Amino acid sequence: MDFDIEFASCSDIGKIREKNEDSVLIVPELRLVAVADGMGGHNAGEVASNLAVSILRDVLYDINEKKLTIPKDFEPKLPKIARNLLYAANMANERIFTLAMENSKRRGMGTTLSAVCFENLSSSAAVHIGDTRIYLLRDGEMRQISNDHSYVMEQVARGILTKEQAEKSRIQNILTRALGLRKDVMCDIIMLIPQPGDIYMLCSDGVNKGISEGDIKTVLSKQVSLGKMCQEIVKTASRNDGKDNVSCVIAKISNKKKKRSFFGL
Repeated sequence: MDFDIEFASCSDIGKIREKNEDSVLIVPELRLVAVADGMGGHNAGEVASNLAVSILRDVLYDINEKKLTIPKDFEPKLPKIARNLLYAANMANERIFTLAMENSKRRGMGTTLSAVCFENLSSSAAVHIGDTRIYLLRDGEMRQISNDHSYVMEQVARGILTKEQAEKSRIQNILTRALGLRKDVMCDIIMLIPQPGDIYMLCSDGVNKGISEGDIKTVLSKQVSLGKMCQEIVKTASRNDGKDNVSCVIAKISNKKKKRSFFGL
């Protein structure tokens, strides 16, 4: 069963940052969306996040066009779409890490990455690393389908902190995993089965610092365009906090529209 998909995105520099180190990506022909949140001085965060999304896009293009073949011994048990995404993310990590090692001013640069590829209704997937997030609104219920790779969220998983305490912690920005920090990284692969009516939102942590999950759900439930949803979420988060860059991408799944014939049949 085929489906239609709508996309929208919005990004804001926030109130105090001099540069926007978030990168957002929408590639309709690949049914691909992504958000990356860079880190590091001397513009390195901006470079890292842009590399992450551009390499992800280019590698997936090359795989689809059969210009690139994934080695047979690379995660052979994974479904095709998950394998493609993970390989592309690993390629991005290798490039970012190499650039950081070659330039002392960019030493330690890295980026989070959350990306979803909606291949079809029975086989779609997300690749994720860091504390950007992926949310799913389905049948009026919203849940976070990615796990934050951060020190405080690991404490939440162990029952040491509540999620509310973690999101107010002064050390909430300490990541345990990100692209570019090590030669080898472990990204999460999340298999998805999209349904008509689903709304997926990917966002940088600047969103979560300025707007609650309850308020995000309220906005995503409105009968307005995806563009207006993105703008409201980003503007609200930036207004309420604004200490970080704020970015989100929204994708909505719908049934395939039937094409009308010349006679309207």
